Amino acid sequence: MRPQLYLFASGLFNQPTLARLEMLRGLLAELRQALPPNAPWGETLIALESQLDYDEGMEAEYSRLFILAFPSQAVQPFGSYWLENDQRLLGDSTLEIKWMMAEYGIEVADNTGLLPDHIVSELEFMAYLAGLDETTYQTQQKLLEQHFARWMPQFTVALRDANPAPRYRLAADFLDQLIDWDRQQVQQLSSAG
Repeated sequence: MRPQLYLFASGLFNQPTLARLEMLRGLLAELRQALPPNAPWGETLIALESQLDYDEGMEAEYSRLFILAFPSQAVQPFGSYWLENDQRLLGDSTLEIKWMMAEYGIEVADNTGLLPDHIVSELEFMAYLAGLDETTYQTQQKLLEQHFARWMPQFTVALRDANPAPRYRLAADFLDQLIDWDRQQVQQLSSAG
């Protein structure tokens, strides 16, 4: 379930296309069937279902929030922006994620237009790790504690402050709930393993 949760979260922050939204609806159907009781992200996950129908305004909202945001600054979906002292992209934190991915033979494809520390890349990397065995728990914990927990809460606050469409407000809520919940999950898995 953890890999699907991270793929779902990744899809929420990827540029919306009809195919991606179809994929998200499929993941949502899987997740609803396996929804654990009292999952802190359960209600938000269900609320997102009504936000997965494609319309042309989605692409404009995506661009407004994450690319253009004229006249204000875009909500930066890059870890380095939030983790580096000078808010620059391609900093040491970008290289750290790139090296973590390389340890598992993963690199971000050039044709995606993404960097290793883009929110989509990091969430997909965690989805990959969560699908592996207990030998990855240390890397998962490092990714959660040194990256996700340090920059994604700042990102979601900035996203909410940008007065987004309901889809992105719910996506921010889902991401916060998922990270808080998964930090506990990984800690328990690490202790048991």
